[in-house]
Amino acid sequence: MSDSNASPRQKMINMMYLVLTALLALNVSAEILKAFHLVEVSMVRAGENIDIKNKESLMAIAKYKADHPTDPIAIELDGKAKQAAEISEEATKYFRDLREELVAATGGRHEDTNGDGKTEDEELIGASNSEIHANMMIVQKRGEEVKKKINDTREKFLALMPADKKSSIKSDLVTPDPPPHEGVSITWESQMFEHTPLAAVSTLLTKAENDIKNTETQILDYFRGNLTGDVIVIDNFKAQVIPTNGTYVSVGSKYAADIFLAAASSKSDATVSVNGRDIKSEEGIGKFETSPGSEGEQKFKGIITTKRASGKIEQYPFEFAFTAVKPIAVIAATKMNVVYIGLDNPISVSVPGYAASDISVSLDPASAGQLKPDPKQKGSYLLSLNKSASKVKVVASVKDKGTGATKKMGEQEYRVRMVPDPIPALGTIEISGNVAAAQIKTQTVVRAPLKNFAFDGVNYIPYEFQFVMIPKRGGAPMVEKGNGQMLSSNMQSALARAVKGDKIIITSIKVKGPDGARQLPSPLVFDVQ
Repeated sequence: MSDSNASPRQKMINMMYLVLTALLALNVSAEILKAFHLVEVSMVRAGENIDIKNKESLMAIAKYKADHPTDPIAIELDGKAKQAAEISEEATKYFRDLREELVAATGGRHEDTNGDGKTEDEELIGASNSEIHANMMIVQKRGEEVKKKINDTREKFLALMPADKKSSIKSDLVTPDPPPHEGVSITWESQMFEHTPLAAVSTLLTKAENDIKNTETQILDYFRGNLTGDVIVIDNFKAQVIPTNGTYVSVGSKYAADIFLAAASSKSDATVSVNGRDIKSEEGIGKFETSPGSEGEQKFKGIITTKRASGKIEQYPFEFAFTAVKPIAVIAATKMNVVYIGLDNPISVSVPGYAASDISVSLDPASAGQLKPDPKQKGSYLLSLNKSASKVKVVASVKDKGTGATKKMGEQEYRVRMVPDPIPALGTIEISGNVAAAQIKTQTVVRAPLKNFAFDGVNYIPYEFQFVMIPKRGGAPMVEKGNGQMLSSNMQSALARAVKGDKIIITSIKVKGPDGARQLPSPLVFDVQ
């Protein structure tokens, strides 16, 4: 920042600037620098979670394209998804390398203190330094390059989207200059890198990486949604008949089946006829029902008729049959054919023609869990499972009224699943993103509701979390550990002071539920508007 050709007055100004910078660095407390480090570590972990989600989306899109190799939309979106991943990787590497360059220039990081064998998650040795990056970014004008990189990356992402869908991408990859203060204008890069300790700059660069990954997430979600949602792929037709209540039915009861094309979708205009009679179709799926009047095999023939995009009419014949038999055991999960570890899964068992007292039920394998009678409902059972179980069968048997011998009447296999993660919520706010200041000021509790779950009354209660508030206008970020689900008085006071531009983060949320304790994988991140 020196110039041998500068005037004495300019040299004096330069010297005063250096002194001021040094004083500012000295005034940055260790607590503030520690807070920046904690926020950066949390953001790194959040970025790792985003990486996992993006990789899953890429794999899903690639699999869809592999399953439909001639579909032009799948080919196009698979190519664009890979472009988005390349844009993200190149841009995040740029900011990662820049951060490491600054860290190396200021002495690196402290030695491993937490015993994980790594130093990249340790605090910066030059955390309070504000001179080296200021010289690089402002004097050497690298800040202009950073600003251009952010804007160019955003435009590259948006170029992958249809023109009428670009506005749906809510990206934080923006670099607006701050409004003038007391008549003085400053640039975005000056606000970010001048008079700012290295700990804050390193955190800002990590945030830029996450902004890139979040934008990539939105792009991939759009592509994935188009492939699995509105896109109709017709390239491998095959008639399918799927019984909805089994291929063996009792005389006098109904046989029900779904008849459809393997490529059927909600926009399919296919018609289905069975034995010369058109049947009702819902979202491209034929709904067939019949009631056999006698025992034995029941055979049917039908045709599925559909129109190609070219207008060509094509027909696909099919045949199917089912067998009508005397009554057998009826075993059904009260909720669905999935049972959950940690819950009392209700199972109903009945055998037409037999009283509940004549029916015995068992598990296969017996070690999968326990099946106890439901005291509230006759003929129902409560199934609890061991954590090691993956599949389980419920077997129904009866005693022969003539011989007294035990006879197996039927069985039903169920998939075993863990209860899905609840979603994190701050009071009434259940989605991260922009939130009005007036709304966030009124929130007092962290919740973990379980949305759209088959069982009612399954609750998860938060018992620990971390609260982070990053002021827009400078000052020390607030980092506080919460116990229970209520916000502490300090946290509530911080929310009451929230203004536009502040960032609120609720992370490391731990909850307890009927199946034990777990930590939620995703944090809540709010930008106050």
